[in-house]
Amino acid sequence: MKTKTSQLLLFIIISVLGVLLHFTFDWSGQNRIVGYFSAVNESTWEHLKLLFFPMLFVTVCQCFFRGDYDFLIRLRAVSIPCGMFFIVAAFYIVWGITGRLIDWINIGIYFLSVAFTLFLEGKLKNSKVINNLYLAIFLLAGISLLFFLFTYNAPKLGIFFDLELHPKTLP
Repeated sequence: MKTKTSQLLLFIIISVLGVLLHFTFDWSGQNRIVGYFSAVNESTWEHLKLLFFPMLFVTVCQCFFRGDYDFLIRLRAVSIPCGMFFIVAAFYIVWGITGRLIDWINIGIYFLSVAFTLFLEGKLKNSKVINNLYLAIFLLAGISLLFFLFTYNAPKLGIFFDLELHPKTLP
């Protein structure tokens, strides 16, 4: 299921789910449980959920319909963190160059990260990504746990800084 049509369908599904997750916390009346899976503020960290959880959801769904779930989970354990790194790197590079936050560019970074993650999967599909399924599951579960832990107890580090509470320029 790695045709261009299926990749486009995955891109659309993941992108739409991610965009929705940007708003679900407020739409739910700021329900704490919903907040574990959606962005609760405008920090870079919270925006990583917009890629991670839709990709994880799609992975779980695909595991029910595909025979080779072992490889899919191992592949996603590599591609999803790489996509998350892409978001962080691109965001801070653009912010560093422009000296300010530009919403339409940040939105573009999100869509590019989804495309990058799926592109990377295509490049890695014939390689040995992570040899151990349990290690891959542990990695994805560990990232999930970090999101759950840091959603309401964020460390005092820049990536957790709520950018909406402060001017949209570099300090």
